[in-house]
Parts: sequence; C-alpha cells; structure tokens
Amino acid sequence: MQQKSDVPAADSGPFSVKTEKGSLWKTSDGGKTFQVKSKIDEKTQISTADILSIAYHPKQQAVIYVSSIANGIFKTENGGDSWDPIDFPPKKIYSFILDKNSPDNRMFASGVLGDWGKIFRTDDGGKNWEEVYTEPGQKTVVTTLSQHFRDMNVIFAGTSAGTVVKSTDGGDTWKNVGTSGDGTAITGAATDIGFDATKKLVTYLLIIEQKIYYSPDGGIKWLDWEQEKNKEVEAIRARAAKAGLKKNYEEAKRLQQQAQDLSERNQKNKMPQGIVSIASDPLSSGVIYAGTSAGLFKSTDYGKYWYEVNIIESAKKFPIRSIAINSGNSKELVFVSGKAFYKSVNGGETWAVTGLNVDRDAAFVSYDPFDTKYLFVGLRKF
Repeated sequence: MQQKSDVPAADSGPFSVKTEKGSLWKTSDGGKTFQVKSKIDEKTQISTADILSIAYHPKQQAVIYVSSIANGIFKTENGGDSWDPIDFPPKKIYSFILDKNSPDNRMFASGVLGDWGKIFRTDDGGKNWEEVYTEPGQKTVVTTLSQHFRDMNVIFAGTSAGTVVKSTDGGDTWKNVGTSGDGTAITGAATDIGFDATKKLVTYLLIIEQKIYYSPDGGIKWLDWEQEKNKEVEAIRARAAKAGLKKNYEEAKRLQQQAQDLSERNQKNKMPQGIVSIASDPLSSGVIYAGTSAGLFKSTDYGKYWYEVNIIESAKKFPIRSIAINSGNSKELVFVSGKAFYKSVNGGETWAVTGLNVDRDAAFVSYDPFDTKYLFVGLRKF
C-alpha cells in the first residue's frame, strides 16, 4: 500500500519516494492511504510542529484540536484543511485535554513557568488562561492529563516524579492519589492514565518504561500486579507449611504444587518490560494493551497476566508509541511504530501495513469518534 499525499514529491528514481513534510496525517479509507492535514503555513507553523496529542469536539465532527510540544495548540473547524493557533502561556506543552463538559470554551494544558510545572485552564476558548495546579518542587513537570469519559468532572494528572493528583470538580481543587497498594510512593514519569470500559472506578497508570499500576477504586490505591502475585504465592506456601505442621501431608503437597504452578505462570505471563503506551478496550472490561520497545502485549484481567500479540517482527525494532481500538469493534486495532501504521481486523492474528514516507516518527494514532474509517496520525521527533 502506498501513501497518498497532496504535497508534491520529486521523482528521484523509479522506485524512490521523497520524504514528505507535515505533522498530522489523515486516512479516509481505514489506513490504506494517508493525506497530510497540516499543510505548510508560515503563520501557524503547524507543518513543522511536533504534535503531542489530538482532541475531538464531542458534537462537531470537523472541529479538532491538536497540541504540539513547542508550537502551542491548534484548532481546525474544517477537518484539518486549515488551522488557527491558540495562545498558551508557556512555550512548551506537556499534556492537553479538551473538556467535554464545555468543549467550545474549556481546555486544560500543562506547561512550565519559572521551572515549576503547572496545569492551566481556559474558560474562553484559549483567550485567557489561569493556573489551577502548581507542583511545589522545581524541575518536576505535569506529564499527563486525563479526563474520565464517564464522569467528566473527574480529571487525573501525573508528573515526571510519579505524583498523581485527582480533581472531582473540573480542576478547581486537587487531591493526591499517588500511593501504591503497600503504602509507598510511586516513582518514575507518569505518562498515561486510562479507564476501564464499564467499571467506572477501574483506572490504569503508566509509569513509562517501568510498569502499569492498576487501581480498583478510582486512584485511592494503586496495585503493582507483580507484587500482588508474589503475595498470592507466599500465602499459598504459608498454608502449605501450616498443613505440614498439622501433619496433613497430602494437603501440604497439594498446596506446594499449587504454589509452584502459580509461580511459573506468574513468570511466564508477567508484565512486559519497556512499556511506552497503553490502550484499554472501549467495549470489554479488563482488556488492556501495552505497547513496548519490543512488541505488543495484551491482558484480559486488568493487567494481572499478559501474553504477547503476534505482530510483524520488524515492528518490534521500534517502540510502539500509540495504540488505538475501534470503539465499535474490539477486533479492529491499530498501532504506530517508527514510520509505519499497522492495522488488524481480527484481533491481532494478521496485520496490514502502511508505510509513512515522513520526516519524523509517528507519535500517536487515533480514531475519529464520529466515523472510524477516519484515523489521524501525528508526528514528532524523539
């Protein structure tokens, strides 16, 4: 499959394709071809911006926002044919969300002013911004923002130091919710916070390249599944020892074998290493995917046990930066790796691949919520 572009490409040989410019690409045929949606514009500079994220207006299909790392926020009202910049106080953006409670007016974005990481909110479409959260220590940035899709007054934020805070009033006040199940603080850079398809309180927290934490209660406590599984094994072994003291040797032997089998399963289906992206299934509770620096993995039990999805081998040579699942069909999933787009319509059994002849790596892939034959891919330097 070949990339389709409305940016002219010079012919440098019978089998050569010139690298195309543009930061945001769109497909209208499910991923077979892509067209640039960030034409060269000296006013906005969107064509050279490193795109960080995309947000869709919940009621107007053609209204889309994208945030960039160092060029601000952009808005289109015609599906990407033209873009208008939205002023944002800091030069650099780390995370951005469009508030679905008031999508024409309210947005949240995180940035740094004077070495302090902050969350800013606008209630007038970006004309004016106010600080609604500030990190107390210098050099710590707010690296992720996430609004709950079921309760849109709930907003989570995570920092580069592992702090997690939660607001239940649209960002007016915040509460610390960054403690693991054993009472210790979470450390590492929080880069994504996701939610379960049907269980409102089930929340996932990605500490990039380390682990995924699972919360059954909306962030009150975060569980490290590997620690929890080890506790299960130790509890069975303790029961075996107790049975042995009571001279119930058959029961002790059975429990010892159970502990051994569970320990082997824990090792075989442990959480993958080098996780850089996550995506929860929008239709099936407990199903979550993890993109890593060396492959794609899936869990069907809230991240407790994992198995590897059989993807194209060459895709494992690049980090899987983003995963998306069709909101109307869980068997259709896509991801981006390096400068390529991958799509499966049978749950990962086979894959169609589209090469992107672009100047940067793909940073994210996203389905248009109004029509899933449309997808967007954003590019950035890593």
